[in-house]
This record gives sequence, structure tokens and C-alpha cells, in this order.
Amino acid sequence: MKKNKLKVLIKSARKAATQSIRASLAIQLKETAEKLGATSKKTNKEIEKAAKSLAKKIAAQIKVDKGAVAKAAEAAEAKAVAEKPAAAEPAKATATKAPKVAKPEAEKASA
Repeated sequence: MKKNKLKVLIKSARKAATQSIRASLAIQLKETAEKLGATSKKTNKEIEKAAKSLAKKIAAQIKVDKGAVAKAAEAAEAKAVAEKPAAAEPAKATATKAPKVAKPEAEKASA
């Protein structure tokens, strides 16, 4: 696997982890705020902002296993290649052109 593609995959894995952490933090903090009775638009906005910054800090410390990411990407590519020909065959069968049908002489005379 090329180095650039591996970097992109690692970056996307880290981004997915950040979003997952942010979502779970926000949900838990909002539930806690509801239990305490401190719910408002301002509080929810602050919770979202704090969850985003904290998730960013946590995700920066996460170590992404390059080997696992590479294997997962290769497996996904192999699966996509295996499924692609099966999906392409029916499209080719329906793409044939229908033969032209000659108009009856009665229609030719009226036209």
C-alpha cells in the first residue's frame, strides 16, 4: 500500500474516533445536565463546544495501528472488486439494443 493512501486511511480513522468520542461525551453530558435540571440552548451549546475540544485532545493521544488499517483497507478493496463484476453483468445484458420494427403500410400512408 502506498504511503499517501495509508496516511489518508489513518487520518480518517482518527477523525472517526474523534467524532465517536465527541458524540458519546455530548450525550453523557447532556443526560447529566438534564438530571440536574440545567437544560437550555446555551448550556447545550457549551456542552457541544467542550465535548468537541476534549474529543480533539483525547484523539490526539490515540495510537492508530497502521498494520490493522492497511489490512482492513485491502480487505475492503478485495471485497469491492469481488462484488463489482457480479453487479456489472446484469447491466450488460439489459444494454442490448432492440431490433427495429418496420411500420405497417397503413401507418406509412397516413403519415
